[in-house]
Amino acid sequence: MRNRTLFNHLCYAGLALVLAVGATFTLAGQAKAAAGDQPGEGVTVRPAVATWTSAVPVSWAFIELLEELGYNVASPTSLSNPVAYLAISEGDIDYWPNGWFPLHNAQLPDNFAEVGEMFDPLCTACGIQGYLADAQTVSKHGMSGIMDIVENEELRALFDHTGDGRAELYGCPPGWGCHEGINAMLDKFELRDYINHVDAGYSANFAEVVTRIEGGESTLYYTWGPSAWLLALTPGEEVMWVNAPGIVEDEAERAEGVEGAASDPIDMGFIAADIQVTANSEFLANNPAAAELFRHVRLPLEWISEVDARIGEEDLTDREVRPLVREWIDANRDQVDEWLAAARAAAN
Repeated sequence: MRNRTLFNHLCYAGLALVLAVGATFTLAGQAKAAAGDQPGEGVTVRPAVATWTSAVPVSWAFIELLEELGYNVASPTSLSNPVAYLAISEGDIDYWPNGWFPLHNAQLPDNFAEVGEMFDPLCTACGIQGYLADAQTVSKHGMSGIMDIVENEELRALFDHTGDGRAELYGCPPGWGCHEGINAMLDKFELRDYINHVDAGYSANFAEVVTRIEGGESTLYYTWGPSAWLLALTPGEEVMWVNAPGIVEDEAERAEGVEGAASDPIDMGFIAADIQVTANSEFLANNPAAAELFRHVRLPLEWISEVDARIGEEDLTDREVRPLVREWIDANRDQVDEWLAAARAAAN
């Protein structure tokens, strides 16, 4: 009886050991699976976001997806373009999802190729931009472009809001790529004696534009899409796109089928920009899951524009935009899960 009791104790001990070892392997397996599902766990990511409102939904989309990968994403720092690229190159910011290229090429630090990386477009040729004038003036005076203002003194006088003999062009604030683009055009074609670049903050400029156009005044301004600005004054209705001399003299500056254009094709004066993620190289090397995510994400122009319009119409704060981004992610879960799966695979 004592031998049988001893045998039973040994059996129970052996079973306990097997269960304990099995539990250990199970926990280890679960930990490994969790790590594979959350490759960014324990890593804090420092993003930047551009100062224009259509950048906000793009910014939140990446934050949401990075957090699904387990990253702790800090609140994005709002920066102007040149400062953002400098911060990436110096390692103070990890990524910026609001690059517009080739428009921003001139704003990259000289050593950017050595310390930063630019990813394939998340929205190809989505950055349409150019100049518009009120539809009434375009139609009444047969205006096709900016050079008509230069060559026709009477037409130029209609756009002269200060009485200095120059037409006002309501453009972009310093630090924006379009600010440099507009100034480059004025300098290259020697237009400063005819056109004054009003380079105040964009919201203030646009408010001035709306007031003047609603008051029946001839008004010339710059804008871009995706943006709510294109919905506030609709090309083909209140305003018309007008031709402009291009600063790079590239066929890519000419577009066909642009709704609300004074001519077809039309010389926009800018090459349509690709929206791209740029990131610090060291961060990417240490975080292959994030790098792979940046390679895969694609966001539709229509959605970005719609959210941007709601920001303006509903006076949404940046935080209030985040639920709209979650809605889009939920509605496109199959595609999103493919991006996340690729990111997780890259980390293993």
